[in-house]
Parts: sequence; C-alpha cells; structure tokens
Amino acid sequence: MTERRTLTLTDPRAIRVLAHEVRQQLLDELSGGEVLTATEAAQRCGITPSAMSYHLRAMERWGIVERVESTDGRERPWKLAAESIRISDEASTGIGARVANSLLGAFIRRVSRTVEGMVERNDPDEHATVVQLGGIYLTDDEVAELDRLVDEAVHRFNDRHDPRTSPADARKRDIYWLNLPRE
Repeated sequence: MTERRTLTLTDPRAIRVLAHEVRQQLLDELSGGEVLTATEAAQRCGITPSAMSYHLRAMERWGIVERVESTDGRERPWKLAAESIRISDEASTGIGARVANSLLGAFIRRVSRTVEGMVERNDPDEHATVVQLGGIYLTDDEVAELDRLVDEAVHRFNDRHDPRTSPADARKRDIYWLNLPRE
C-alpha cells in the first residue's frame, strides 16, 4: 500500500476556511486525486469561476489545495494537497462553537441532501444505506487504531474515485466517518 499524505490543521483559522459549504463541496469534488480548473470546479459547485478562484486561493494559503503544472497557460488546474485532512486538538479547541457548528452544519446538510435524494428516487438497493450509531469507550491509542483501520479500508478502493476505472455496475457512494469524543 502506498503511503498517503495527511495534512494536519493546527491553526483555528485554517478550520474557519473549511467552514464554508462551497469549500466543503470543493473538497469532495477534488477527492481521490481529481484535478480541476477553477472553471470546472465552479461548474460543479454552481458558482462563478471568479468566486471559485477566490475560494481556491483561500484554501491554498493553508496548504489545503495546490496548483498543478499545466501546458495551458490560461488556466491552471488545482488538486488537494493531501489525501486526508486531520484537525488537531489545539485547532479544534480554538475555533469556537459558531465555526464548529458551521463546519458540522455543512456536513449534516450534505448528508441530508443525500438521504432526501435516495427517498425521492425510492432507491430499492438493499445496500443503499448503512448507518451505525453508538458510543464505545476507547483509549487514545485505540482511537488512533480505529481511525487507521477505517482509513485503510477506504484506501483499498482508492482507484474508485474515477468512474472510468470502476466496475461498470459500481455506484457512487458517499462515505462519512466521524469519531467524536463525548463527555
């Protein structure tokens, strides 16, 4: 298995950059090694290319996205700078409830839209949704191990971000992983 690059955000200001719905959608569009120009990303996210350029530059300042060299000098493409993003304890404690709720709210709205779409389609796929809820008591080492196991499991299918390299009967799936501490 190839080593994956993880970006760890340690500054609360970097998290504030991610607490915007368009930027979260952009993260999704660029996942799996996707490379897009600002114009292509703007079309997918439903905003203007100039607005997308603004969002890309804001994310670039924190090392979240980076430009890709191109032979076309008019518009250079962008990609994620790392395969995964982690938020350090220091950064998460410094963001404040409003930013945390904004970040989580955009995530929840995305999950909600996905579920609404499934209901509207009346999706008969028996494997359409798997939700596992519950709390377990874990040490810090066990938390790290669980995160590593989930990451490895998803990474096994890393070539599946592109429909051209996926099996013909494969369907795009959203995968969400939250491992949150409770009091």
